Amino acid sequence: MSEKYSILAVAFKGYIGQVADALHISDARVYSLTREHNHYTKLWRLLKPLAKLNPDRLRLVQSDFNAKVQKLTEGLEIAGDNAFLHKKVSEAITAILAKAPRGERKMQILEAIAELNKELEKCEVNDDC
Repeated sequence: MSEKYSILAVAFKGYIGQVADALHISDARVYSLTREHNHYTKLWRLLKPLAKLNPDRLRLVQSDFNAKVQKLTEGLEIAGDNAFLHKKVSEAITAILAKAPRGERKMQILEAIAELNKELEKCEVNDDC
């Protein structure tokens, strides 16, 4: 995946300075941690062969990651904007129908899934979903 479509670059865009302050490191260091050869990318290189060798072990890693993300997000207000959700889902569908480059399609789909997951989480927390 090219840096243009790096999920870390997208996730941290606009927050580099704040993350650097929180970690007591330089902005440049945060940028370097989110670039193409970051730990996230290296982890995926490790997980690809593991998936073929033992899918259950890959699911173990997935469960651990999901649990850690859940712990980080517990108690946080779930922000949601229906217009933004619509925009992200529409962009994903448009990218698929237009047969956009693989990296772009993947990024659009991941962003739509993230927004849909927020909506799902709101439904699980609130009865008035």
